[in-house]
Amino acid sequence: MTASGLQGAPVTKLWLTGIGLASALAGLFGWRHNLRLQLAAAPNGLQLWRLLTSLSGFSTWPEVLAALVLAYELRVVERVFGSRRFASFLVVAGIVGQALTVAAMQLAGLRAVAGGPYALLLACVCQYWRLVPRSYYVRVAGVAVPDTWGVYAAAACLVAPRLLVAAVPAAAGVVAGMAYSADVAGLGRWRLPLWMASLARQWLAPVASARSASTEADVASEHVDAIAGMFPDARREHIAEVLRMVGNDADRAVAMLLDSS
Repeated sequence: MTASGLQGAPVTKLWLTGIGLASALAGLFGWRHNLRLQLAAAPNGLQLWRLLTSLSGFSTWPEVLAALVLAYELRVVERVFGSRRFASFLVVAGIVGQALTVAAMQLAGLRAVAGGPYALLLACVCQYWRLVPRSYYVRVAGVAVPDTWGVYAAAACLVAPRLLVAAVPAAAGVVAGMAYSADVAGLGRWRLPLWMASLARQWLAPVASARSASTEADVASEHVDAIAGMFPDARREHIAEVLRMVGNDADRAVAMLLDSS
């Protein structure tokens, strides 16, 4: 049985809320132009605050809808990583993705690219592709596609309509995700400080947590015990979430935890 909704994915829940809220406020107060990442906005060629605002929300509602659907589907990545590592990954992907985007804009002579967390979302798609195995194939319009096709279709729906201005940040996100997976310069090993994670858990968990009281109720306790012995640093709730994702298959759960470690 797979965990429903945003159970076990508090960071994803906060991220979804942030994207929707930032996009709504930008539209309501006429700030949509501030969401673009552009190089010609200041005498020095870049307003640094745009590096943050361009990751906060989208300027059109079709983009917002596609992004929310995609981010929701990508909650699986947080369940495999664990919340602290997933939050650390978002920080790394944001920094690397923005740096690559700015470098590509300078090389290509582009003045601006589409605003929105394209780099973060596409970096997450890379992790999804690496971590989530295909379980079966389904037929869509007569073509056999893996059961994971929905995530890639949502990513295509997000990027394709604005391909000319979204290609650079999207590609930067893919490269950032690949660099994280390959642990280039230790990117994959970096974690948010424990004090920061503890503070976030204390203040944000009551708002963001969607975990049920019976976290381990629908998985085999002997599997949780056995895997906990192999991964002593992993929380039991995290192990239970991974077991749910793979249909209580202990071997596949171990393989996913090894891939994400």
